[in-house]
Amino acid sequence: MVSRPGKTAPRLLQDLLTYDPRFEERAGRNLLTSAPPHHDPTTKPTPAVPHRNCRHSFLTKSEQSHLARGGEEPTSSTVYKVACFCQICRWHLDLIVDFRNDDGKNQPCRSLSHEYTIHHFLFCEDSSSFANPFGQQNAPRSYEFYCSAPKCPARLQIHLQPPRFSDQDITILTDRGHLRRRLEAARQIAGERADTNMARPVDALDFLSTYLQDSLTPKQGKSRIPLMNRKFLKTFGKDCDHILKRLGFSNAVEFEEEEPVDVWFLPKPPAPSDPLLEGTTERSVVEDARYELNTLILRFPEHERIAVRHPGISAPPSMTDLQRALGCLDYSRKLGRETRNTNHEEDHPYYAGLGAVGDFSDALLTYAYTMQVLVDLINAPYYFECLQDIAIGRKSEELELTVLKLASTGQTNRHEVISAYKYLGIDPAHAPVLGDDHIVGIFRSRLLDIGPAAAEESRRQLRIIGNARGSDVIKQVATETIETYEQALAWLDLTRDQSDEFIGTMYAVKVDDNPSNKPAADKAVEIIAEARNSQRLRDFLKTGRMDDHVGMDTADAYALLGISDRAETLDLMVLQTKVDTMNDDSPGNHAKYQQAYELICTDQTLNHGHANDYTNGRSNQQYAEDETPVGLNNIGNTCYLNSVLQFLFTIKPLRETVLDPDNFVQDPTPEMLENKIVGRSLVSPEKLEKAQQFVHELRNLFKLMIEHPEYKIRPETKLAYLALADRTDSTETTITKSDSEDAAWLGNLDGMPIAGPMPPPRAELISKPDEHMTSLADSVMGDDDEKSMISLSHVDSAVDKPEPPSRSPPPIPPRAQAAAPSKPQVDSTAIKKIEHNAQQQDAAEIMNNIFDLLSCALIGHGELLRDGEQNDTIKQLFFSDLTTVRMVGAAETRNSAIQDNHLISPGNRDRPLYAALDDEFSLTELDNDSSKHPTTKTRKFEYIERASPIQIINVRRLLYENKQAVKDESHVGLDDVLYLDRYLKQTDSKSEKQLMALREKQWALQDKLKETEARKKQLTETELSLTLPNAVTETAVFLEDISKVSEDQLIDVEDGPTVDPSVPTLMREHARALQKEAEDLEQTMKDLDAQINTIFDDCKDHPYRLHSVFMHRGTASGGHYWIYIYDFKEQKWRKYNDERVSDEKRETIFEHETNSPRATSTGIVYVREDLASQLTEAVCRRLNRAPLIAPPEASALMTLPPTPPPEMEVEEQHIAMKDADGMQFTDVQIINGIEKEYGEAVIWDCSKIL
Repeated sequence: MVSRPGKTAPRLLQDLLTYDPRFEERAGRNLLTSAPPHHDPTTKPTPAVPHRNCRHSFLTKSEQSHLARGGEEPTSSTVYKVACFCQICRWHLDLIVDFRNDDGKNQPCRSLSHEYTIHHFLFCEDSSSFANPFGQQNAPRSYEFYCSAPKCPARLQIHLQPPRFSDQDITILTDRGHLRRRLEAARQIAGERADTNMARPVDALDFLSTYLQDSLTPKQGKSRIPLMNRKFLKTFGKDCDHILKRLGFSNAVEFEEEEPVDVWFLPKPPAPSDPLLEGTTERSVVEDARYELNTLILRFPEHERIAVRHPGISAPPSMTDLQRALGCLDYSRKLGRETRNTNHEEDHPYYAGLGAVGDFSDALLTYAYTMQVLVDLINAPYYFECLQDIAIGRKSEELELTVLKLASTGQTNRHEVISAYKYLGIDPAHAPVLGDDHIVGIFRSRLLDIGPAAAEESRRQLRIIGNARGSDVIKQVATETIETYEQALAWLDLTRDQSDEFIGTMYAVKVDDNPSNKPAADKAVEIIAEARNSQRLRDFLKTGRMDDHVGMDTADAYALLGISDRAETLDLMVLQTKVDTMNDDSPGNHAKYQQAYELICTDQTLNHGHANDYTNGRSNQQYAEDETPVGLNNIGNTCYLNSVLQFLFTIKPLRETVLDPDNFVQDPTPEMLENKIVGRSLVSPEKLEKAQQFVHELRNLFKLMIEHPEYKIRPETKLAYLALADRTDSTETTITKSDSEDAAWLGNLDGMPIAGPMPPPRAELISKPDEHMTSLADSVMGDDDEKSMISLSHVDSAVDKPEPPSRSPPPIPPRAQAAAPSKPQVDSTAIKKIEHNAQQQDAAEIMNNIFDLLSCALIGHGELLRDGEQNDTIKQLFFSDLTTVRMVGAAETRNSAIQDNHLISPGNRDRPLYAALDDEFSLTELDNDSSKHPTTKTRKFEYIERASPIQIINVRRLLYENKQAVKDESHVGLDDVLYLDRYLKQTDSKSEKQLMALREKQWALQDKLKETEARKKQLTETELSLTLPNAVTETAVFLEDISKVSEDQLIDVEDGPTVDPSVPTLMREHARALQKEAEDLEQTMKDLDAQINTIFDDCKDHPYRLHSVFMHRGTASGGHYWIYIYDFKEQKWRKYNDERVSDEKRETIFEHETNSPRATSTGIVYVREDLASQLTEAVCRRLNRAPLIAPPEASALMTLPPTPPPEMEVEEQHIAMKDADGMQFTDVQIINGIEKEYGEAVIWDCSKIL
């Protein structure tokens, strides 16, 4: 069944009253038969009815109609016909409602019905296209509709006829110039017998109406008009013959007194008959013409109608007749509203979306929604959105309750569906062309990288998509419902040909992976047992064991323990640990797991040379192992925050600093804050209080990560709030600004760009009206071209910190909610606000937010940095001194700044990390201020004057192509060791001058590489979306086709194109040369890259070891984050994927992935090699095995509630911490020794170890 929307009878009638066939083509759609375009609240509304359309005023032609009578109910033999015409545009309408039906439909819709109160029409056929193959504007139109109610027999026919008199006809009849020429012609024909006065413009209409009236009521002696009649001759002459003949007049030549005389005869229409049996007859043509003439005569001023003999025709308005025929005369209306149909005021587009009108009662609006969803399920989210918005606008409790009930059944609006698609990394614009299987495949591939909590959220989003598409396949996958044999097999990842033994194996895999799967697994096995009539499976459900007459084979053993690659060499100790964990989770399957373990160990020994030591298994443990890091539950779409927290925890000086309260400001005084400067701004008491709260929350989290006996914990909601809050604080006082060419978008001073702290990336993005960026599902991959720099140069003039434009969506209208405990509601609201902040920030900014909060809360130590910037652990660990050298002609200036990260771009091609870093530090040309330097080029490069022990490198992944955000999935090749020498001012073995010479050599090669790249771009990118060689080849083929056509011509065409036969051949040769050039350029680029990479081969004084890699899989519109962290003590990599922490192979981190969408690095962290073990500690566990009084999610860790109170609102993307006044860090409840001392208090001063 084709899904298409319908219209209730009042809506269809209102559209009929504004439908104008004359302007249908310009309007772009048929207003009557097509559904209105979906309303977008974010765009400027457009009129539903084009302004030039006629707002019809129909009058009934009673003699052609069969009207419904008041109070009459239709029967199986009822047919209504309303024949009418518009007194404005003179188009004629026949509206026929036929209740005769042979399909057993005998229950017409009626207002007294409780189920189907009013007709809901669906368009079914356009008969006019057959009569009007060329789409002429004034051609007749015929449309058919039927009522969608299952038992209603009503079928509707709408016939529209253009006027009987065209505009040209009226001009000929009434134009004074034509009348004057006819008078002159009459004098030539009749001589002295001709009338001396010119006919009035109204006379032709009056005389013609009289003639037609006489033809309808013929009388002897009045059917003949001689041409020489003086009034007829001067009024009609001979140039109106075609009009008269079209109306049925005929002419002949008679003889009077043996003289030929031209005579006209009146039309001879047939006698009146049943209107239902007639189509267009000669009588109806005459009647239509009379109605039109009557309308035209009445348009003349009254003084021009003096002495008009034509009696006026009295035609009643048709509105009531049309409403009765359509069964909508007395439908339920909302008091105080009236339908607008003849004026220019329109209902809100959401009414038209439901096929309704604005005066519908609430109950009738619900009925319209139900009927629309019934016939057009694919657009159900839009109809739900319409009903939601109308309920809010009307403030109707009845509609709000209806909306709430629908939402509880899983109904969603368009915004939720769009968000669901984006959450799964699907472009909503592509959704209509994607199959259900493709969407399910994307969902299942996403499950590979996310934890159980995120998996459940993904299922919820998939369920929204399934409901929106009406797809049983998607809904079944989303809800994991199991009803059929095929669904049971699919749920267990089985095929029909697999044995019962393997069904038991896969059952164990599913249940062990997630114990909550057990009910679904039981049902799946039960369905399969019944389908196969397998007693063994029935017994298995009762006893939990399969009969032993068929033993477990090696393939079953690998599958049971979740190992997909049998050829892989396994670490048997790790495998034993996995088996121990599975036994803890499912003690009843201990024997089966042990059997599988022994089979795998035997197979590994035979095929991979393992020693047979697997029998010495370790004892089961009740708690997580001391050497295993703790996972973090994802509390929303904040998985990048979890990665950041895991990274910070592994930085030993930072962790120990956070755990020791003595390192932080406890009782702020005005004197203490007077000179406390962080990020070039004085720290206000409000900012300090916010920072203290964050440190307190972070300390509690770190303690739980150390002591909690479980393998995962849940970060507090408030911690996420503070970490993701906008760093902009209206109370901060900016004290200095400095210049940096990389921050030109902050303004300039005397032609010199001004630098400052990195504003949120949205400030730049939103300032470009054509480059709006879609919010991401988990986080935003920033495309900020500016580096996060804290300037240390002196600039006298201060420049205000720019406020980012608001990206806040319109306020969400309040919706009625079902009663529920208050705390879950607060948690839900808090998480939504956290996700909102996460979507507004990129990865680097979250890290900067945390650094900023920590520095604000820390007690500064050591000498102040330049400009009075506080020196602390954060600055010493992460901030490097960066110098920018600017050269304008012979002049050279140097500006210094401290910077906590380097921002690189892959350049939309796979490349090593060194190449991307070289682009950031190398010599580049800047745009000049032409008024100051009209001819001199300005160039700049950068170097690191003092390198921090921890180097953070952020990867710019967001690009803009065709005004849309896309993700750059290019691979950045990593090395275990990064030598920072080439980016330093000087090293132990090379002076500043020697390094500068190497840089200049590199720059020369890079310039040559850029020229080569530019030429290659000319060869590979054209406006035709073809490479230049292919474009030339296609042109040659085109010319050959022209030549072939010319040869096939039987007749020479002088003007035809001629092609020299040698041109296509020459073009093909040129295309091959261009292709060869492109291939040579590619090789040249590789050679140049290799030369550039070898320039600094002997510069290895400053090695840095790879410590962690932030990863993202998805698209520019959504995805998922996780992090890989290296354990220098255990010498192995781990993957931190929300609550799951697992060992990872080295190849996974370093190899180039080919899957789509690719997992790509977004952040890379290197640690100085000689300090790697001192600065990092991947595992810090001192388990507290006593039972906890409350779960870690509880609020017992602090006196503040775990989620912000309602006062904590996001305004202008800034979080006001109004609940901070009562904060007491010393008043913390002690739980099982969590507040115990971790040895001697430590204040980390990293300057002592550098």
